[in-house]
Amino acid sequence: MSKILPGGFLSTTRAAYKVFLLWCALVAALGVLYRLGVISTEALFLSSVLFYVCDLICVLIWCPFRLIMKNRCCTTCRIFNWDHLMMFSPLVFIPGFFTLSLVGMAALAWLVWELCVALYPERFWEHSNAALQCTACTDKLCTQYCRKLRD
Repeated sequence: MSKILPGGFLSTTRAAYKVFLLWCALVAALGVLYRLGVISTEALFLSSVLFYVCDLICVLIWCPFRLIMKNRCCTTCRIFNWDHLMMFSPLVFIPGFFTLSLVGMAALAWLVWELCVALYPERFWEHSNAALQCTACTDKLCTQYCRKLRD
């Protein structure tokens, strides 16, 4: 298969980078608040816990990133495997082995995901991978988006 994909895949990549920049701005704001003493270490930890709960809400109920990404479901989402990086990113401001190892492993998982998307984009695009299309969907959580599973 050719590595040249139509504009649809490129637009999802641009949307993913918009999400990444928004997320970086949010985490940077948390870092500034922490450095200024407005929030404590406990608040940073609780923000990480809150991000975990938000990740569950995105998967199980409704995902606000769909508005930016313009995708149908998690199966076709370009940022599907960014959850650990998003979840643990506030911990980068808390020095310590455990917090930094969580952030480091999350960054490594994100990097591997991004390298796979860059090297094999056809595997992550529903128009070139039949397994990502609604007709092949077996995900029980996808019933709110997939007509095949609703009927």
